Amino acid sequence: MAINGKKVTADKNIYSYFVDLAGKQVILLVNEKPTNEGAHEVTVSPLSSETGLRYTDWLESNRKAVDKASNGQIGYIYFPDTYEGSATDFPKYFYSQTKKKGLIIDGRFNGGGLDPEIFFQRLLKKPHGYWTRRYSTDQPIPFLSVTAHMVCLTNRYAGSGGDELPYEFRWNKMGPIIGTRTWGGLVGVSMFIELLDGSGLTAPDYRIYNENGDWVVENEGVEPNIILEQNSLELSKGYDTQLMKGVEVLLQNIKDNPYEFPKHKSFPVDK
Repeated sequence: MAINGKKVTADKNIYSYFVDLAGKQVILLVNEKPTNEGAHEVTVSPLSSETGLRYTDWLESNRKAVDKASNGQIGYIYFPDTYEGSATDFPKYFYSQTKKKGLIIDGRFNGGGLDPEIFFQRLLKKPHGYWTRRYSTDQPIPFLSVTAHMVCLTNRYAGSGGDELPYEFRWNKMGPIIGTRTWGGLVGVSMFIELLDGSGLTAPDYRIYNENGDWVVENEGVEPNIILEQNSLELSKGYDTQLMKGVEVLLQNIKDNPYEFPKHKSFPVDK
């Protein structure tokens, strides 16, 4: 009904009342009906942008959709980039989902950054031994090893480190890639020249070749194993065709090749 004592009217954009108020305490007069009678005040601190909220909502919606479609068997980890964004989000989602039977690694729209190898070091950890004790569940060594089947989602908007994410996923034989061919811009920049007028100049100065000495990815991108365009009509209804294809593939892999703890021999008995 009012913002900092100023009446809110329908002839003005709602955002205009919050100009220069980001991060500051703001008093809102709110009500369930368009009248001051029965209204009450709340104090809030507005954000400078909705982007973070919408991103988190999208990410959580995907995770919940995957969880529901797989009856809790499949986890979901999104990589917004191969830099600080993923460095922040990855630990939040990885550690709580290491015991899933399947994992969707979503690298769509990945903005790149650095080499994603550091993330794969976690995803590629396999158990090399097991602890067993009476009246408890056996535990793998290392405890946070990953035995899940995996797929990687990507699209044409993933570039640089976003190209390298599915490239390394394939090189490590982690599973099939689903989506559309990546952008094909896997080059690096280490030179930044500042100009007198405050602008700047830069140019790519390194690129990638494989273990055989062949140039890879740049101007080519990474071609998925399963090429699947996003269905915009279905997406407008809340159904992500690429995401659900990942669920379908993983459920089949889980059924065909279920992971089971190895059976240990009988406990030795000293006589």
